[in-house]
Amino acid sequence: MDLVFISLTGIVTLLTIIFGIRVLLADKNSKINRSFAIFALFISLWVLVDFSLYQIWLSNYQTFLNRLDLVIISFMILAMAYFSTLFPKYFPRIPRWITILAVFISLIVILLILFSNKIIVSAWMEDYGSNFKQGSLFFLFAILQVISGLYCAIVLLLKYFRFKEDRDQIKYLFYGIGVLFVFNMLFNIFIPMFTHSFRYGRLGTYSSIFLVSFIAYAILKTHLFNLRIILTESAVVIIDVILAVQIFTSHSTMEALLRALFAVCVFYGSYILVRSVRREIQFRQELQVMTEQLAHANAHLKELDAMKTEFVSLASHELLTPVSAIEGYLSMLLDEKMAKLEDPKAIKYMTNVYSSAKRLARLIADMLNISRIEEGRLLVEKKEIDLSELVKQAIDEIKFKAEEKKQRIVFAKSQISNLKSQTNSNDQNQNELNAQKSETNSEIPRSVRDDDYVTYGDADKIKEVIINLIGNSIKYSKNPGTIVVRIEKVPTAWVKEKWQKIEDDIKKRPLDDQEAIHSAVDEHFRNFVGQTQLMISVKDQGIGIPKEELPRLFKKFHRVGDYTTAESQGTGLGLYISRALVELHHGRIWADSEGEGKGSTFTFSLPDIAAKEELLKMEAQADIKKDQLKPLARPVKEAEEI
Repeated sequence: MDLVFISLTGIVTLLTIIFGIRVLLADKNSKINRSFAIFALFISLWVLVDFSLYQIWLSNYQTFLNRLDLVIISFMILAMAYFSTLFPKYFPRIPRWITILAVFISLIVILLILFSNKIIVSAWMEDYGSNFKQGSLFFLFAILQVISGLYCAIVLLLKYFRFKEDRDQIKYLFYGIGVLFVFNMLFNIFIPMFTHSFRYGRLGTYSSIFLVSFIAYAILKTHLFNLRIILTESAVVIIDVILAVQIFTSHSTMEALLRALFAVCVFYGSYILVRSVRREIQFRQELQVMTEQLAHANAHLKELDAMKTEFVSLASHELLTPVSAIEGYLSMLLDEKMAKLEDPKAIKYMTNVYSSAKRLARLIADMLNISRIEEGRLLVEKKEIDLSELVKQAIDEIKFKAEEKKQRIVFAKSQISNLKSQTNSNDQNQNELNAQKSETNSEIPRSVRDDDYVTYGDADKIKEVIINLIGNSIKYSKNPGTIVVRIEKVPTAWVKEKWQKIEDDIKKRPLDDQEAIHSAVDEHFRNFVGQTQLMISVKDQGIGIPKEELPRLFKKFHRVGDYTTAESQGTGLGLYISRALVELHHGRIWADSEGEGKGSTFTFSLPDIAAKEELLKMEAQADIKKDQLKPLARPVKEAEEI
């Protein structure tokens, strides 16, 4: 047992001294470093003197050693109070006279301890170690230490709440001081006052290891004082000292030579180890500086992006009104014949201006909608809606544009239902039914087949998506053909799996392409809900989409093909806005195509009405700026523009 205590005393003392010296050498001009070195010195002295109180061969010196122990404790507490005032920032600003008074009272108590019997009358050895008889003024020593400990705790608490950026350092220092204070008050003050025995006093002394450990953890956590270097050097010194001692305790010359050779190898390895740790610390410090600079730059970029979005919102709002007015007046001149234009060139020029005004109005409206989406200010008014009726309304609004390009829009669900009600005598109808059935994606598991296609959403926003997808199919279809719009119920698990594959594929691509899955919508709106999803798809027989373009389709300002062609004219924002509107309804949108000239299919999902309650609970947690909500911005005569 004595060997254990000797080893423990030696290790704690040596580590504490090395730790204090290393910190002092790191910055000799720093008051914090100097105060910590003094504090560490008194801790090591305390551990050594306390160890002497348990040594039989020092029985004749116990009175002096006990008094010296209390003196060292008093200085240690003063050093701890001073260190707590400085670390990590000087606070509070204590008047000088209070500091002088506290030091004066402490010195009086110390003098009473050393040169009178008012604190300790006498000391003697017991079977467990040293014990002493308390003097009439022993309570002064106890009160002084309690007040000093409370001062440290209060100062650290004030700093913890005042200096938020330094909380990690303060927190672990407070833990260490708290454990040291509680253990010593318990084992060296209160228990001896009632039992008149210091049988357990050693536990209070060795609790200093907790203080050292917690400060070490604070240093490691905040990279203060380069803890890893200090601990590595401390361990190396201890090992080297032990090896050096073993050389001189050898029983023969050969044994001494072997131990010396081994020690030289260890010394060299220790040097390599310390140097490598220093390099690693230096590299990590440089990396930390670069990380902080990158974080600062990233925060600055976010501020600039927010300013950009705000500017776009304000500019778009101010531009939309005059541009819409220009468009309206031109419409009255050209479409409503409110003024006579007989010159063909004038009519041509006015028509060109009108087309440009419509495109500009659409661009401004799209920019305004994007800013409202990204700022979380888009008004979404949800209610129960029948998707079948909504698709029919969208088709009715846009079918005239399809007729101009000799495209036929087929709503698969309603068309099949009508065909089923007819007799099978007409072979042409039967062939059309079979053709439509064959167009159905066979990979999709259809576990539910009924006519109930009801969701909970904003009919206006969903119709916007449907019209945009059908409008794209019309625009990119050069030859007469059929556009099939279909609604189906599918398991949510299938949609999740489908989307996961798409997301994984895009994440493997360059960062610029990954913008297609980065969402500006609150995450509470994007989560899948319910067991089933309503899937709306728009399939055309148009020019198709190259496979390398599919991951980029839903980025801002992205257009496929030759931008100079009439077919590619547009803002490049329609699909991005459609994606955001679908995500605001807990859905996903994607595109499929077998390649150029083979048509394409755009599909988006929406939750089934059965998930309404779950959807409402989830959206209640979203950060919605209700007082700033705005509806979708639209230019004049939107239907004509499509």
